[in-house]
Amino acid sequence: MKTPRQPLFWAIVGIPNLICLAYFLLLASPVYVSTASLIVYKPQQSSQSLATMLSGTGGGNSIEGAYIVKDYIGSWDEYRNVAKSVDLPKHYGQGDFVSRYGGLATLFRKNDVALWHYYQNRVNAAIDQNSGIVSLSVQGYSPTAAAAVAERVLQDSVRHIDNMNRQQESDYMKNAVDRRAAIEAKLKSDEAALSAYRVSTGIHDPSELYTSNLALLNSLNEQKTRLASQYDAIVKATPNNPVAQNLRAAMTAIQAKIASTEAEGKTLSRRAARYEALTVARNNDVALLREIETAVQQAQLNAMKNKYYLNIISAPSSPRAPELPRRLEWIAGVFLATLVLWGLLR
Repeated sequence: MKTPRQPLFWAIVGIPNLICLAYFLLLASPVYVSTASLIVYKPQQSSQSLATMLSGTGGGNSIEGAYIVKDYIGSWDEYRNVAKSVDLPKHYGQGDFVSRYGGLATLFRKNDVALWHYYQNRVNAAIDQNSGIVSLSVQGYSPTAAAAVAERVLQDSVRHIDNMNRQQESDYMKNAVDRRAAIEAKLKSDEAALSAYRVSTGIHDPSELYTSNLALLNSLNEQKTRLASQYDAIVKATPNNPVAQNLRAAMTAIQAKIASTEAEGKTLSRRAARYEALTVARNNDVALLREIETAVQQAQLNAMKNKYYLNIISAPSSPRAPELPRRLEWIAGVFLATLVLWGLLR
């Protein structure tokens, strides 16, 4: 009964554990882990004044911002950015044949996609759901390379958040600013039209002149009525009185003045209508400009409310001793797992 069990024991327990011992004790390359931590803040969108936002205080941690950073760290864009400053193929190709790039870990493939996935497995960002703190860990076959990759990833994350904030602010502000520029151009055109009107007519405000013309016309009509009454009274009393002739000459002069004033009033009326149209257009644009200024301020406030702030809690570490692989844990785990499997199958 013992003989048939020996091959099963060696197949399930003996050979796997010998391979495990040989790899972790003799072949496995030491892996250094550089760690850093950061947190992404976003101002509270409720019960916060503009002064508080401008001071940069009153923010709260943002899980959304943390996930943005996490996704960016593992993205193709960030992999390409890191690859520009760190020779990833050279560094990650220095490990043992199992864990290195181009080895068993990548199924012996060497291309951009394989290196990108290898990078994603070596650069990790973990998020604490309670505090929103992002813990960055970078594995490398040398402490300097691991720290260099971590430093570059951290710098690029800060730059990415800053670029996002600028783009977001531009999106919020663009329509309002463009509208303000259009209204300012229209208001400038209105002012130019008013100035051209005043130069061509020689009148600053025809409405005031039209009002004074009406007052003059009323005064002339009153004088005409008074002279006519005097004239009628004198003619009835003394028909040949020379004063009546003087009164009649005065009434003729006043009538001529009334006629010229009425003609001038019609001209002023047309000019006043044009002037009124120009001033109404200008005043409307002034009111619109005030509303646009308010909209621009609101857009700035909205941009500030939705802005992310990234603070680095701890800079990338430069480990002096390797942290991985956990040799004893792996050896003990493989030994126990194979023993359990052998116990079930024997």
